[in-house]
Amino acid sequence: MAHLYRGGQILSSGSRALTALLVDDGRIAWIGDEDEAAGLSLSGVSVTNVEGALITPGFVDAHVHATSTGMTLIGLDLSRSRSALDILNAVEGECDRNPDLVILGHGWDESRWSDPTLPTAQELDRASKGARVYLTRVDAHSALASTALIDHVEGVRSLRGFSDSGWVTQESHHALREYALASISQATRNRAQSAFLTEAARKGIVSVHEMAGPVISSEADCRDLLAAADELSGTSVVAYWGELAQLGGIDVARELGARGTGGDLFVDGSLGSHTACLHEPYLDAPQTSGREFIDRDVLNEHVDLCVRAGEQTGFHAIGDAATQAVVGAYQRAAEIHGLDLVRGQRHRIEHAEAMSSTSIAECARLGIIASVQPAFDQRWGGDGGMYVSRLGRDRASKLNALAELSNAGVAVAFGSDAPVTPLDPWGAIRAAMEHRTVGQRVGLTFALDAHTRTGWHAAGVDHSGRLNVGECAHLAIWAPRAADELPEAGATAARTIVGGVTCWDSGQLVDHPC
Repeated sequence: MAHLYRGGQILSSGSRALTALLVDDGRIAWIGDEDEAAGLSLSGVSVTNVEGALITPGFVDAHVHATSTGMTLIGLDLSRSRSALDILNAVEGECDRNPDLVILGHGWDESRWSDPTLPTAQELDRASKGARVYLTRVDAHSALASTALIDHVEGVRSLRGFSDSGWVTQESHHALREYALASISQATRNRAQSAFLTEAARKGIVSVHEMAGPVISSEADCRDLLAAADELSGTSVVAYWGELAQLGGIDVARELGARGTGGDLFVDGSLGSHTACLHEPYLDAPQTSGREFIDRDVLNEHVDLCVRAGEQTGFHAIGDAATQAVVGAYQRAAEIHGLDLVRGQRHRIEHAEAMSSTSIAECARLGIIASVQPAFDQRWGGDGGMYVSRLGRDRASKLNALAELSNAGVAVAFGSDAPVTPLDPWGAIRAAMEHRTVGQRVGLTFALDAHTRTGWHAAGVDHSGRLNVGECAHLAIWAPRAADELPEAGATAARTIVGGVTCWDSGQLVDHPC
């Protein structure tokens, strides 16, 4: 049945005030104002008067980790912890509720504590009564582990990044994460993925890009998520598989139905964990400048193989040295295979927090998409924030260079990196418009495009993400507000519509069949 939404505020780039749109057969069939709507033939059309509600394109979150986010939604969320004692109390409570399970938690951030001292592995042992405990830092690039967990992973003590304190990074963290995530039961995994997809729909998100891979999830996890999304017929999932082509990544990506061979293929770590690869040392850890996790010859070969195979690639790269290495691999591929081929494949850099002006200009030339998270600046930017602590004020002011990316002509797609930051499109848009470095602020039109149209573009879908006649009816409707007033950060949609079908309804809107 066709459906007319009228009496709204339609967020459109045009100069004319639009208040009504008609959805038919999964597409936007008509857009106009109230006078024009009154002249429509409404036989067999369902009508909803949205009474001043804002109607926008549905959002695309271009970087998520669905199961981990779902586990935070249904399990141990440590984002409000403000001390080691808070963490230990949370672990003890979780152990009492679920004494036979591996305890998984996420979200602690010692950079925001008055005393950044972390709980030790031994203290976690006592709080958990000897259970296996795995608690990821907010950036998901390091974790706290109990002795019981460490003892179950053979050889982990000899891997890079291991510490007897229980705070692990790099390869030792990867090994412990693989073990911990494999411990999740199928029933819990299904519940977590369902919780994630429901939360995405609640936030007006119609599509997400899942960053899967052998280090951060598993083939089974990716298959289950895609199946769950198909079954729910709501928020769609575009998967990326982050494994080197030399290790069979192309074959696995294709077998899974992934969009690309890449995504969170880690070239470096994170600024918060001192593992992002920089040209200059960290201010608060001058003994290190991080490191590249992938040898440059291996990186170049992976890109070459994927370009030859017609595969979109993507890399997790945060530090300026890491992003330079990735850009260099694409430059080499363009020299070998031609600029047009490389541009047409829409390769990506995930996060791109510390890109140099030279790398930004090359991204524009090579057609590389910057998949970024504006909430990172909102959370860690500004005086007194983690960025300044790690790099100093001058270097910190150059991070998350949204305006420079925009001015250079780089395609920018917004995401959350959930569970690192919450699923919150309006929070991301506000963070981009209110960037803590004034010169890096962007306007609403750019921010909205980055969270809608460019997200579709990054996944190979053109002509979607705007409210135009003929486009897929991917919509979100938001509770009435004053004219020109945007929804607040954390806003929940009144209704989310994917392909013309409602996948989330808060109950605020009333439909009237004709």
